[in-house]
Amino acid sequence: MSTSNAVRRILVVDGEPVAMGALCDLLSMDGYATVGLCEPDEALQRLRSELFDAVITDVVLPGGHGLDVVRTARELRPGSPVLVVTGQVNSLASEAARALGVRRVLGKPLRYETLISVLRDSMQGR
Repeated sequence: MSTSNAVRRILVVDGEPVAMGALCDLLSMDGYATVGLCEPDEALQRLRSELFDAVITDVVLPGGHGLDVVRTARELRPGSPVLVVTGQVNSLASEAARALGVRRVLGKPLRYETLISVLRDSMQGR
C-alpha cells in the first residue's frame, strides 16, 4: 500500500516541547514533513500562510487553546484531517473538538502506533 507520505505536511502543535519534538521525529521517520510548534498564535499564523495535509494538536496550549487551532484548520481546509490529543479525553474540550469536526480525540499518554494508524486512515479517507 503506497501513500506518498514524503510530500505530506503535518502541523504538530503541543505545549510540551519534548512531546512535540518526539512526535515530529517519529512522523519524520515515517516520511512525513513536519512543522512543530508550541505556541497557538504561531500555529494560527502558519495555518493561514502555509498548506498542511493534516494537523495534530493538543487541547491545552500555553497562552491559548487547541480548539482555536482546530477551528482555524477546519475553516481553511475543511477536508484535511485534524487530530486532537489530550490528557482529558472525556472533557468538554473533547466534545467541542468533535463538534468542530474532529473525527478522533486521542488520549495521553499517546501510543504512536494508534496515532499513525488514525492519521493514515484519516488521510486516505479524504
